[in-house]
Amino acid sequence: MRRNLFILVASAALFIQCKSDTGQAANGRLPSASAESSVAGALQTGKVVTITTADNVVIVGSLYASAAKAPAVLCLHQWRSDRSHFQALAASLVKQGYTVLAIDMRGHGESVKKKDGSAVAPDRNAIQDVRAAIAFLKGQESVDASRIAIVGASYGSSNAIMYAAGDPAVKAVALLSPGLNFFNVLPIEPAVSQYARGAMLAVASAEDLRSVEAIDKIKGIAKSDLTTKIYDNAGHGTDILEANVGLQDIIAQFLKKNL
Repeated sequence: MRRNLFILVASAALFIQCKSDTGQAANGRLPSASAESSVAGALQTGKVVTITTADNVVIVGSLYASAAKAPAVLCLHQWRSDRSHFQALAASLVKQGYTVLAIDMRGHGESVKKKDGSAVAPDRNAIQDVRAAIAFLKGQESVDASRIAIVGASYGSSNAIMYAAGDPAVKAVALLSPGLNFFNVLPIEPAVSQYARGAMLAVASAEDLRSVEAIDKIKGIAKSDLTTKIYDNAGHGTDILEANVGLQDIIAQFLKKNL
């Protein structure tokens, strides 16, 4: 009996000690979260924003706002994906002084309804989404509206360069796994030729043959300052960001040089 009582008391003491070791006070209350941890959480996830396009599609995005007036970066995901794949890049860039907006393009992620509540299907041509997102960024107090970059993946890269060709505020475009004419509705060659005032970064993985072919073509027609990079076995689009091959650092260096 005494032995059982001793084990019970010892177990209780060990439980209390474990709670204390993990940050819980002996009175059972957790310590309050600091302001610093709240800010860190915001940097990791961004602020959810909604933007209405000219044709009344409600675009949902995550805004990572710099504390001071800064260049802005818009991130566009690949087909059948969403903005979450840019979370790590966005959190890193905002710490370096950029304001970043990552959006779900129409029919993807949370951007699935119009203003009247009707459903929205995915559409390869999402230029209206890009236009609305750029207008939103230009209206932010934390943004220098004359210094904007777009990072696009796969069909997002097509929409990025096709928009950038007509907006002089877009000083830099990063194309992750570009294609010359995705789905036969997104021809980028005219836009690549037209985009002469800014800088362009084009990257792909060696086994992604169509994207490698697209970069070879871009080399021959680009009139802007062009940087290219081919990786090995890194996947397609935002997969390259998540492959630990250093692309995040390459993008940061590219933006620092050109914004």
